[in-house]
Amino acid sequence: MPRHGRIEDSSSEGEEGEGDNYQPPSQSQARSQLTPHDLTMHAGLVCNLLMVNEQKKLPTKRQDIRKLVLEDQARHFPEIMTKATELMERVFGFKVKELEDKNYLLLNGLGVSGTRTQAAHTGLTTVILAAILMTDTQKMKENVMEEYLKALGVDVQAKANPVLGNVNKLIYQDMVREKYLEVSLDKFTDPPTKELRWGERAHLELNKKEIIELVCKIYGDSMDPWMWTTQWKKLEMEAASGTSTPTK
Repeated sequence: MPRHGRIEDSSSEGEEGEGDNYQPPSQSQARSQLTPHDLTMHAGLVCNLLMVNEQKKLPTKRQDIRKLVLEDQARHFPEIMTKATELMERVFGFKVKELEDKNYLLLNGLGVSGTRTQAAHTGLTTVILAAILMTDTQKMKENVMEEYLKALGVDVQAKANPVLGNVNKLIYQDMVREKYLEVSLDKFTDPPTKELRWGERAHLELNKKEIIELVCKIYGDSMDPWMWTTQWKKLEMEAASGTSTPTK
């Protein structure tokens, strides 16, 4: 997996029109700190804006990110932008490149061997399988999955994601057909709801320990794989019995 680029904040150099509108943060804002969940949520919104502009073949302006997405979290811009950069590469398969004019472009993280759409599809498949793996039952309700993806800037119900296309079809038809997911109907809920599990191909192709490590990287340095006690014990039992997924 290629190393992700780090976006450094160069706002101290000044941006046109920014100084005139500057307002010092209130005491409550100064005291506030981003939780890991809030950091990931805001980074997901930045990812969505980057992908929308990429579809239009337009760079994303830093001032647009501050104005339209970050709102009162502008003081956390370097932290949020760094997390968005990590998410774009690890989840969606793109690298974020900062230009000299403080604009941002997306570069295909797969190089010449894969298309942008393929990179995004692979990233989405991985993050969905990771979310399922991190549950105690290793299955997930559709509404929980959709809220999880929405926090990362992916709306499952949107008819046309700028990079992923029809996300609903991609998850519930394409990934099922490719055996990455199994979808069943829980008839004991009212109304009945879909449940997602790992498919046969996922069990054969993916290394579960690497997936847990990926989740920890997404949520930050404060989280280690062993903290996921239930999942880690299952992996140790699988390894002891010789049924663990292959190491890549």
